[in-house]
Amino acid sequence: MKHTFLLLILISLCFYSCEDQEENLAKDCMGVAGGSAVCGCTDSLALNYDSLATDDDGSCEFDTMGTIVGRNIYIVGESYNSEGAWTACYWVNGERVELPGGDWATDIIISNGTVYASGTSGANACYWINQNRYDLPGDGGEGEAIAVHGDDVYVAGWYNDGSCYWKNGVKINLTTNADSQAFAVGLRTNGDVFVGGYYMNNHHYVIPCYWKNGNNRNNLTIPSGGDGEVNDVAIMDGNTRYYVGYTLHTSGFAGYTPKACHWRNAGNRTDLPLGGSSMDIYGATGMGIGIDGGDIYVAGYTDWFEFTGEQETSGGSQPQYWKNGTIHDLQGGPRTNFGTGAANDIRVTDGDIVAVGIATRDSSYYDSYTSACYWLNGQMYYLVNDGDVPQDLPDRFHSRVKGIFVE
Repeated sequence: MKHTFLLLILISLCFYSCEDQEENLAKDCMGVAGGSAVCGCTDSLALNYDSLATDDDGSCEFDTMGTIVGRNIYIVGESYNSEGAWTACYWVNGERVELPGGDWATDIIISNGTVYASGTSGANACYWINQNRYDLPGDGGEGEAIAVHGDDVYVAGWYNDGSCYWKNGVKINLTTNADSQAFAVGLRTNGDVFVGGYYMNNHHYVIPCYWKNGNNRNNLTIPSGGDGEVNDVAIMDGNTRYYVGYTLHTSGFAGYTPKACHWRNAGNRTDLPLGGSSMDIYGATGMGIGIDGGDIYVAGYTDWFEFTGEQETSGGSQPQYWKNGTIHDLQGGPRTNFGTGAANDIRVTDGDIVAVGIATRDSSYYDSYTSACYWLNGQMYYLVNDGDVPQDLPDRFHSRVKGIFVE
């Protein structure tokens, strides 16, 4: 009994001694005494990234300039890479991703986390799934637009014999007995395929048109004696179709001048206004279309030239977009600063307006090159920066973008 009592005393002393030692140990950021956890920001893209942190504490701070919080902005085109080679690529929130073997890229879409892009490699049309390139049949072709429906991939474009589209790599001819190109593809929820572009008729007029489910061609309305072209298509609510492009109108100023427009379904055309300016306006072109609810946004540009009193004139183009027919100038053109530019595509998400295109960027019109850029709610951001390309390239900022997708 005596020995048992002493043993209990020793156990109690040991317990209290160990408890005192544990209380004296410092706790780590996770509340573990003597632990080694280091709390901080563990996201390498954050402004306050801590490479020593082992546990994220929710303190990460991000540069939201030029981005949409909670969204990813994908922009597709081409530029010089870090080694000075001109290649197809896309940017995700400003970060460049090269598309292997591509000369230029024209359109992009994200479906179930997979990146699809169309473009050209060498002298042939192609497309990419993530960074894997698939060449398409048809000599001298170019892939202009891409769409995805389930497991099916559609690429609209053209080749030496005329307009076409490819479904899962199989070429489907559209108009091959005349000069014809396809620039846009849209899919209805029921699987119908609509391709937009143009063909030249027997009177050598360029006719804007769309093809439905193959070579079933439908002409879109144009002014009497004029021409036109479809550059993009958007489908509202899975059903109503909008085509965007331009038509040529008779003009005492230059014979014929282009006017941006869009067509609804089978051909109800809406001509878009030219912007007022002290400069002489030549015409305008619609390049891309985006729909947000019942609002229709068209990206494009206005051509201008100005008599300087000298033998030669100066000229360029003003990037802009139209919302329900009201024109909005963008930075990078002659009305907002020197130079020239164009908006080639547009998307609207949660009220944020993102247009993509090109704009000059240096201080001298004659020393500058058009450079890939985007406009977020009117503010312009260039995609190619000094550290991205070799400094000894004289035109290192030269680059282009044509398509956008916001995820």
